[in-house]
Amino acid sequence: MSHSPVQTLGSILTPLVTVLVVWRGGRPERITALASLAAFLITPYAQKLGGHNWPLLGVALVDITFCALLVHLALRYDRAWLIMAAGVELATVMAHLGMILDPTLMARGYVISLWIFYFIFLAALTYSLFEPRDRPA
Repeated sequence: MSHSPVQTLGSILTPLVTVLVVWRGGRPERITALASLAAFLITPYAQKLGGHNWPLLGVALVDITFCALLVHLALRYDRAWLIMAAGVELATVMAHLGMILDPTLMARGYVISLWIFYFIFLAALTYSLFEPRDRPA
């Protein structure tokens, strides 16, 4: 099975960031890291649910579920990185919605936008290791 350089980079960064965040992060960071890893591992199977049709409805369902979790965490915990992560995941859901509304959009652009948003999410999650946790409300 061949992977693009972007897929390879995602396959390297995801477990690396997950391990670091689970090791050094607080409760919301750990929840997010483990949920992100689960979504990353489930996504290839979810992609097969719709066959080779565009949009990737199974992947969209995974992203919608993950977005709901991030919004919940962002409302519950005082973390700036969670707001960024939830916003990026909402943009990911909007990319799916765009493809659902107009399936004639270029599939390559759709998939690339999903990867770009994913790397921004990973950057926000990595930033969680450096954000001060005890900020006054």
